[in-house]
Formats: sequence, structure tokens, C-alpha cells
Amino acid sequence: MSAEAPANENPANGSPAAGPDGPAARGDAILSVQGLRAGYGDIPVLRGVSMDLAENEVLGLLGHNGMGKSTLLKTLMGLLPATGGQISFEGAPITRLPTWRRSRLGFGYVPQGRGIFPSLTVRENLHFAWSAETGDSGPEAGIDRIVADFPRLAPLLDRQGGVLSGGEQQILAVARCLIADPVLFLLDEPTEGIQPSIIEEMAETLASIRTGRGLTLLLVEQNLEFLTQLSDRILVLERGAVKAEIARDQFGATGLIEEFAGLGGGSGGSARTAAATAAAAPIASPAGVATAPLARPQPLVHPRAPAPKPPPRRPESPPPPPAQPIGNAMTVRRPTLDQMREIVRSFGMSMSDGEIQSFLDLMEPTLAAYDRVDALLDAPPTVKYPRTPGHRPGAGENPMNAWYIKCEIRGAPGGRLSGKTVALKDNVCLAGVPMMNGASTLEGYTPDLDASIVTRMLDEGATIAGKAHCEYFCLSGGSHTNASGPVHNPWKIGHTAGGSSSGSGALVGAGEVDMAIGGDQGGSIRIPASFSGCYGMKPTHGLVPYTGVMPIEPTIDHTGPMTGNVSDNALLLEVIAGADGLDPRQYKPRVDEYTKALGRGAGGMRIGAVQEGFGLDNSEPGVDAKVRAAAERFRAMGATVEDISIPMHSDGLAIWTPVALEGATNTMMKGNGFGTSWKGLYVTSLLDAHANWRARADELSHSLKITMMIGEYMLKHHRGHYFAKSQNLARQLTAAYDDALSRYDLLLMPTLPMVAPPIPGPDAPLDVYIQRAFEMIPNTAPFDITGHPSMSIPCGLSDGLPVGLMLTGKHYDESTIYRAAHAFEQDEDWRTL
Repeated sequence: MSAEAPANENPANGSPAAGPDGPAARGDAILSVQGLRAGYGDIPVLRGVSMDLAENEVLGLLGHNGMGKSTLLKTLMGLLPATGGQISFEGAPITRLPTWRRSRLGFGYVPQGRGIFPSLTVRENLHFAWSAETGDSGPEAGIDRIVADFPRLAPLLDRQGGVLSGGEQQILAVARCLIADPVLFLLDEPTEGIQPSIIEEMAETLASIRTGRGLTLLLVEQNLEFLTQLSDRILVLERGAVKAEIARDQFGATGLIEEFAGLGGGSGGSARTAAATAAAAPIASPAGVATAPLARPQPLVHPRAPAPKPPPRRPESPPPPPAQPIGNAMTVRRPTLDQMREIVRSFGMSMSDGEIQSFLDLMEPTLAAYDRVDALLDAPPTVKYPRTPGHRPGAGENPMNAWYIKCEIRGAPGGRLSGKTVALKDNVCLAGVPMMNGASTLEGYTPDLDASIVTRMLDEGATIAGKAHCEYFCLSGGSHTNASGPVHNPWKIGHTAGGSSSGSGALVGAGEVDMAIGGDQGGSIRIPASFSGCYGMKPTHGLVPYTGVMPIEPTIDHTGPMTGNVSDNALLLEVIAGADGLDPRQYKPRVDEYTKALGRGAGGMRIGAVQEGFGLDNSEPGVDAKVRAAAERFRAMGATVEDISIPMHSDGLAIWTPVALEGATNTMMKGNGFGTSWKGLYVTSLLDAHANWRARADELSHSLKITMMIGEYMLKHHRGHYFAKSQNLARQLTAAYDDALSRYDLLLMPTLPMVAPPIPGPDAPLDVYIQRAFEMIPNTAPFDITGHPSMSIPCGLSDGLPVGLMLTGKHYDESTIYRAAHAFEQDEDWRTL
């Protein structure tokens, strides 16, 4: 691929253009880094990294966990913004270039954790990554070329990536990157968890490719044998800065390396050389500035071993334009005539090319405003607590497939949640920890901020234990649509845990964490709470800030607590509720001390059992019977329980449907997760990462595809009429519930009409896949469109699986729900009912 001249950068903003004394002046440097700083919010990780990398050189990065190695690769790739310093590539500054432009320049990146598409075959993975600019006659020729380098892939071409072994997946991840013939290859921990034979094979293959075609590689690796076998030099990172450089002729002093880095060898270990010693000395940075020696022995800087010059692979790029002040820099890509033709056509306009060009000429002053916006620094919320990225657990520590990432992020030393472990649904931003929202198209994204609720929990002493798997962009009430495989019910493996907060429900139901955060647009807190046997509260719409949580449709977005008991649920809601000033869903929310409602009993309460919530077409008799029995228990506790009718409840699902389908299509998908027309915090890094779905739309789950197909048809051919009418009808539905709640404290009905059904198999018919995604929501979805608080509490077992009872209250009257739920919980253990 040919390099594209990057945008100029402003010396006044800490990114000086390369000059005769800068990195570009080093004649053999393809990549130069000067004083690079980056981190997560206000937590600095890189604290002035300076280094350079020559063409066809392999440069190793070594250091303890948390020293900034992976953060450096992410910053070089543009996945994290630099907060200071300069990155130059082939003599031109690229510090501010977005990731896609660095890819166009020839950057290739394989993150830690085997970045492949598990639902695609090996051939499809390679085909997707192939570029016509490699010089191959076609994608099949490119696949033949790369398979010749990685013969282990030859018999696996028609197998899905997700069924390969860990080592085979890593081989595929490396091959996917190299098939595009990158100018610069960034490789993060490729040997982690890989069997020794594949580690050896990978090292030999990379060395062979370098000898035959050339390979410029920046390698993060803790396996010393692998690192020293490939590298020309090793840089040691400590506390976010380069503290030592080790030349190839000192690699034999492995005892010295291990003494310095505190790391072990590879599969077979690496022999220590007892006599290896060296005098402490300062090392020279690429700019010639000496850094202070460390107290421990430190190798001297030696010239790196010469590397063979590779054959030319790309035409020379034109020289970059001279640096300009930021006010004149054209950093935003301008539209081409072809692009504007398509835009004109999409609006139904007719223009000649001459007319279009006239408009293009007139756009320049306006586009200059976009350049200025691009130059200004964003101001995301502060990240207050340190953390590491965590790890993706293997099957042995993840039997339900409920975890996406396990970590340990400790909050304040004291507080209301001190000692409590919390799992976050993986649509919640947690700075520095990967997030995929159940979707293969988002995998590899790492947020740069904490959601408001995360900060609130950490401020109260919680420990974030990790990210829980959820359904593919949260569009399923079943637990079978996550790109990493289904989440299993804690009560019966092979049965659904419920969605879309599937992992959250399973982890709480299994007792692996004390608390979890779920999200609810159609029932996605209450569904997994019911199926998995825990307590799930969908608060009043807007009570809990949705800031930093990936939206579906703002008018039905809810986030709230899932816990193993009522008191924890009330406590967690106390911590996360209230306005944050950043979420337009919040309109003067009224908060309460919810824990004060506990222990007051159910005596004197008036509860209306809504008849339209029972006896649905797919209701299981055992479920209705358990909920009826629970109503009798409330009566025995002194509550008045009466059957009531709310006829419009039967229309609730229909009223919800256009809002959910058209809203999700317009906001979450076409609007890249955020859409427009609201004030608040936009997570631009998430927006940019999610926009990639268009290039990989075939990977979307079937439940999301049918949602989008209907939503787009209705928007395009019915003008959004039914979305608008449903929003109007929602007011009537709200009034119907409010009328009943004027006579009763709470409404009661089954959360779901069934207990957890089996998970559809991988070869299940499409109709079964879709049925399992949406069959359970008739009672839950209406309260998302009206915004009433609604909680699922376990009330017994049917066929050995939990049954959920749903209590719904007045807006902002969660305390009354907690009062009744706690009385029910304390009356008798639901597991015995």
C-alpha cells in the first residue's frame, strides 16, 4: 500500500514537525518517537518515551506488567491519543493522525489476545485482511502466499477461527496482519498462553519472512527466548519511559536481562549466565539526551546489529508538505467529486459535475472550522483510579462463558461498597480495559474514560472484578448471540442465562460476584435476573445516568443493579442514582435512601395483579402458578392483593416495537452509537471504533440484522411515522399504568412467561435463533417505553429453574418496590418454593 502524506502538526501544541535536529534527521529511522506521553484520562502511563526504529529492524520491548508496553503500541497505532511528544513516520509527523490513516500508511497491529474474527473461517479472515496494494494478482494469490509462510494454516482454511486452538488462533492473527504486507508491524505478546512448538514455529516464520521480504517489527514480549531470538535491540520500559537499551551482542547475558526486567524465559526457560555483569551507565535517547542510570546494573548502549536492506515493496511516497500553523492545517479529509456525487444522489438532487465542483469550492471556509475542531483537545471525564487491562479468562475459570475480561480495579479505601465485588455489563466504558459489547465488530476497542456509574461505585470503595459478556450490541433476550459464544445458565448448563445482560445475570446468579451492572431497553436486566435467579432492578428512566454506556435508543435506555439479595440492590442503586449533568435522559431525577425501605414488611401495601400479564400465548403453567403463589404469600404478610385489568398492557409490546427497532437502527447503527440531537457526553473513541461495523456487517448477529432490516424499511418507506406514533401512544400507555398505580402501590405479574429454555445450537434454524432472542419480552418491554421502575425478584423454581416475579411502581418510587421485595425475600428462601 502506498503511504499517504499525513497532516501537518503544530509546534506550539507539542508536536513539532520533523526538522534537521529531530528524529527525521536520523537517516535510517522509519519510526521516531520523541518524549511521547499518553494514558487513560488523568492517569499517565507513558511518561516521555523516546525511541527510533529502522527499516527491517526488529525492536523488542521488555518490562514489568503495567510499565506501558501495550499502551505504547496502542498510542503508536492511534488507538489512544498522545497527550504530549511527537511520533514521526518516514520523516513526517503523525502524532495526531487517526488510526485508519496510520493503517493507510502501512501500520499493522496485532493486539494482545489473538485478534481474529471467531465466526469467520480462516480463509475468510485472511481474505478480509488482504489488500490489492500488496501486488498479488488477487486475494486467493495473497492467501496462497501467506499460507506458504504459515503452512499450519493450510488444512484449517475452511474451519471457523473460534474453534482453533489458542496457538492456531495466534498464528492466524499474525498471518492476517502480514497478508496486507505492512510497512510497520506492531505485535503485542504473541506467545502468551501458546504451546512451545508453535512459539518456535512462529519465531522461525517471522525470521524467514524478514530475510526473504523484509520485516520492520516492534515486539512486546515477556518470553525472553522468543524476544532475543528475533530482536536486534531490546528497550526496557520502566514507569512509562525507556530506561535501558540492550544491544544484540549482550543478549547472551540473560541473567542480566532477567535481573533487570524480573522476567523468566520462554517455554524451555533461558539459561542464566552467572558471570554476566556490566557497569551502570546513562543511555542516550534518540535526541541525544542522557537519562540517569538505575541503581541496579544496566547494560551499555551499543550500536544495533546491521540489518539487511529488504527489496523495495512499495513505490516511494511523495514528500510530506511543509509544516504549517494549526490555523492553516487541513487535517480533515476533503470530499472528492465522486463522494459528493453520491451524496447529491442520495438526497434526490440532480447536479452537473460543474455545479458540484462549485459547491465543493464554496465548502472550504466551512471545512476549515472542522479543521479547527479537529485541532482542539477534547475533555473527557477524569479517570481517578489506577488499573491494568486485566485478562481474558480461559474456559477453566469461565465455565459459563460469562466473563469477557477479568480484572481487579480497587476504588477508594472506604465507602458504602467497601468489600463488594462488581461485574460490569460489557457495554459500560471502563478506561483501559477492553470492551466489545458482545460484538466481533467492536472487539479490540479500549475505552479512554469511565462511565459515571463506574466512578460512583469506585468512589464508594467497590472493586470492579471485570467485564461480563452481553449479547451482540445488546439485541437479544436470549444468551446465544455473543460473538464469543453463548453464556450458560448458572442453574443448568446448556440453557439460556437470559439477555442482553447475560453475563451479569449468570455471574450474580452463580455467586461469583456480589453485584453487577445491567442494561435494559426491552427487559435486559429483568430477563437474565429471572432466568438466572437473582434480583434485577430497571430503575425509573433517567434515575441512573447512562453516561459512558453504549446507547441503543435514548428514550428506552436504562442501566441498573443486579444482585444476589435485595439489600445489596438497594445499596447499589443508592450509590449510582442521581443526575451527573451529562445525560439528557435525566430530567430532575428524584433520589431516595433506598436502604431505609428495607425491613418495613409488606403489611398494609396494596398490590394489583395485572391479569394481562398472565396466560400469554407462550406462558408456562408452572410459571404462572409460582407467581400466583407468590401473590398469596404477600397476602399472608398483610398486603391487599387484588386482580386488576389494564387492557392496554397487551398493546405495550407493539407500542415499544417501532421505538426500539427504528431507534436502534437510527441511533446505535446508522448514528454510530450516539446519533445527534442531544446534549451530553459523546464517547468519540467508541463512536469511531463502532463505525467500523459497516465494513463487517455480515458478522452482525441475526437478531440485530432483523432489527435493522425492519427499522430501516420503516424509516425509509414509512418516513419514521410509526416511531413517532409509538412515542405518542407511549403517553397513553403510561397514563394507563399511572391510573392503576393511583389505586395500588405496586403492579405484579410474571417477569417472563417461561423459565430458561435451551440455548439454540450453532446449526439451529433461523426461526429458532430469532424466537429465542425475543420470545420472552411481552411483560418487560412495555415498562421500558413508559419508564416506570420495575424489578424482577426470584419467587421459586419450576422444573428446577428459577421463576421471576415482576413488581412495578410509580416513577421514582423504587423504595416501595424494595420494601415489598425485601419482605418477600425475608419471608422464606425462594429456592425452596
